[in-house]
Amino acid sequence: MRRIATELGGRTSGRVTALIGAGLAALLASSLFSGGGPALADSLFSHVGGSFSETSGSFDPSRWQRSDGWKAGGHMNCTWSRANVTSGKGHLALTVDDRITGYDRYSCGEYSTHRFYGYGAYTVSLKAVKADGVMTSVSHYTGPPFGDPWDEITLGIAGKDTTKLEISYVVNGVGHRNAVVDLGFDAAKGFHSYGFDWKPDGIVWTVDGKPVHEVSGRPEQLPRMPGRLMLRFWSASGDTQWLRRFTYPGHPLTAEVASVTFREDPANLSN
Repeated sequence: MRRIATELGGRTSGRVTALIGAGLAALLASSLFSGGGPALADSLFSHVGGSFSETSGSFDPSRWQRSDGWKAGGHMNCTWSRANVTSGKGHLALTVDDRITGYDRYSCGEYSTHRFYGYGAYTVSLKAVKADGVMTSVSHYTGPPFGDPWDEITLGIAGKDTTKLEISYVVNGVGHRNAVVDLGFDAAKGFHSYGFDWKPDGIVWTVDGKPVHEVSGRPEQLPRMPGRLMLRFWSASGDTQWLRRFTYPGHPLTAEVASVTFREDPANLSN
């Protein structure tokens, strides 16, 4: 595997803003559609969780929620629907289909944790989707909807080229890196593990347990706020060089997640 694009420092590019910048509005809507107001946010969503492992496809509903009834931004042409997040055959399925939800032509799937998680190693085993105009992504996010600075760590596989992994992160609302990794395989042909090991002085992104990209710095130069983990599969609006135009193939498209693991860093004080 080799990195094929250099980092972009200081400001996020347009496509990175679309990939990771949706968190601000998304998480605000998510807290509302989860059925709670400020009291629930204070008592549930602000609680920091510890290590966990989901491996059977039967994800613990006390840990996860299905987003429903809203969208994450204008770069999407689909609305999150709880019906588009299902489990079976040992896998979690995130689907894009042509059911009209709200004002959008398509529906898509997002699954996110209730609790916030801090420093540690995150790993997601998934199979992406190959199709123009779709994105399979994993994000770790918090921001102003929760009274925090906007911090985010993300990775994504664009359906136009599923041999590449896109990597980005945000610190206090500013995007600092955008890197593209050549995977050396087609992420749509089978399950592989993608993750990041996040510490106060650096982040190492991994594929199948091997480091593929890393950044380092002082704690204030890196994401440092506990955040929610979000698993997403969505379709894009418009015709951009980044994702290309989405054309519905006449049948649902499904990204699959086999497992999610978080190993908490011993330095955390969340236990």
